[in-house]
Amino acid sequence: MKNKIMKIISLCLCIAILAGGAVYAISSSKDYKKDKTIQRIAENQQEKVISKKDSFKDETVYVIANADGTIQKIIVSDWIKNMLTNEKSNSVEGYELVGKNSIVWDADGSNIYYQGTIEKELPVDISVSYKLDGKTVSPDELAGKSGKVTIRFDYKNNQYETMKINGKNEKIYVPFAMLTGMLLDNNTFANIEVSNGKIINDGDRTAVIGLALPGLQENLAIDREQLEIPSYVEITADVTNFSMGITVTVASNTLFNDIDMEKIDSGSDLSNSMAKLNDAMLKLLDGSSSLYDGLSTLLDKSTELVTGIDQLADGAAKLKDGAYSLDGGAKKLSDGASDLSQGLDTLSSNNDKLVVGAKKVFETLLSTAETQLKASGLSIPTLTIDNYATVLNGLIESIDNAKTYNQGHEQVTSADKSKQDYIKSQIASLKASLDDYNAFYVGLMNYTAGVAQAASGASDLKSGARQLKNGTDTLYNSICLLYDGVLTMKNGAPALVNGVAQLKDGAMQLSKGLSQFNEEGVQKLLHTVDDAEILMDRLKATATVSKNYKSFAEISDSTNSNVKFVYRTDEIK
Repeated sequence: MKNKIMKIISLCLCIAILAGGAVYAISSSKDYKKDKTIQRIAENQQEKVISKKDSFKDETVYVIANADGTIQKIIVSDWIKNMLTNEKSNSVEGYELVGKNSIVWDADGSNIYYQGTIEKELPVDISVSYKLDGKTVSPDELAGKSGKVTIRFDYKNNQYETMKINGKNEKIYVPFAMLTGMLLDNNTFANIEVSNGKIINDGDRTAVIGLALPGLQENLAIDREQLEIPSYVEITADVTNFSMGITVTVASNTLFNDIDMEKIDSGSDLSNSMAKLNDAMLKLLDGSSSLYDGLSTLLDKSTELVTGIDQLADGAAKLKDGAYSLDGGAKKLSDGASDLSQGLDTLSSNNDKLVVGAKKVFETLLSTAETQLKASGLSIPTLTIDNYATVLNGLIESIDNAKTYNQGHEQVTSADKSKQDYIKSQIASLKASLDDYNAFYVGLMNYTAGVAQAASGASDLKSGARQLKNGTDTLYNSICLLYDGVLTMKNGAPALVNGVAQLKDGAMQLSKGLSQFNEEGVQKLLHTVDDAEILMDRLKATATVSKNYKSFAEISDSTNSNVKFVYRTDEIK
């Protein structure tokens, strides 16, 4: 009978811890305020803890560890809730050091949030060991390997008090429940098994949750051959190209805090206390029903989700085709702009030669004209590009003036007049030829300037076209990645629907399992516990030690508190 009692009690404790852990996990989620059932449970529990003291501290200790469990950093996050005000919570930064180890905030009725690192021995140490095909290996040695892998989490309880039990001083450990969880990729892990835990497979990944109660075996002094309370979690699997993400372990000692062990004087009292745990479990059962309803709704909406993903994939395919065409057009534009720029650069490079050559020709024509005019007996200054028109016009004007003057004097012969006229059709003709060449010269100057300007513009066009091509390259590559991602999502949509269906079935199984435990476990326990005085003494001591441990970072006498620990180990790649 005693053995049967211990097995049932141990089973009850394990299930209660799982229930409590599930309540905590759900109430800590982002949707906490949307779940009225879970909110009510959390509020009731908080009211029990707060009592009538001035303030309440909610403490979370984050332990950042290597893949083997060795500690990198410990971070303590505290939320001090002031019970003397209904004001909203505020973070208070100003504080005053009082004594060696005390800090006083002037919160003015507000709540206080603060966080910092600490160097202190943890109440529970975690060590993680790895084996590959039966051989112990380090995390670094395991990365990328294939074979039979064993991952073991060992928990060492360091937190205890010396209690008087049956006339003897004995170590009673704070009853921490250790919930370790991880997500394993099904492409890497197969044939997964876990001791003291549960696995849930959604098709792509497997969630593994393990439970351990380090120190509780010693607290209750139960023979391991009769019943072994788990103090470790071990996962085995066949792996290919081993890699693993982070693992998270939550440690909490709240299991015994809601049991008033001082009022337990008989097996009947113990049964009543266990019934309280059952009440919490029934509330969890209500929550599991809500979870099932939510998953049912999600499954119903999955068809719409798949249709939307298909439409998204079609749009992404069209966008990819358009980006490809745009990239091709940008390449042609870039190539054409490059050819244009190269041709104009070649023309522009000959501009100076053309201008210099045309100028020399012009100057030669002017020199020849000057020689001819001087040979005709005309006295003129040196002809230049700038003055030739003025000089020649002056000559023509002077001949006209001379002709007018001579008409008034009869001694000028007819032959002289004819010569003057001839020199004047010659000068005019020479000027007309020079004017024509001058127009050509000016046009050439404008042309070369235009070529230079066009070459500069073509260079800018070439640069802009190259930037456009680079941009379309990036755009096309990004859209290709988008398309691949959408395609992956499309291909994975059936598995998603499958996973939701499995989660729905799992939620139903959870609900049924909790109902079965209530009927076959707790209810029977209420009628079978009749001779457990020694066990009750140890349970009382365990509950007392649990209630005494309220904070890792210390608290004042006027502050109630609870504390939970979150251990995180590094990923292995």
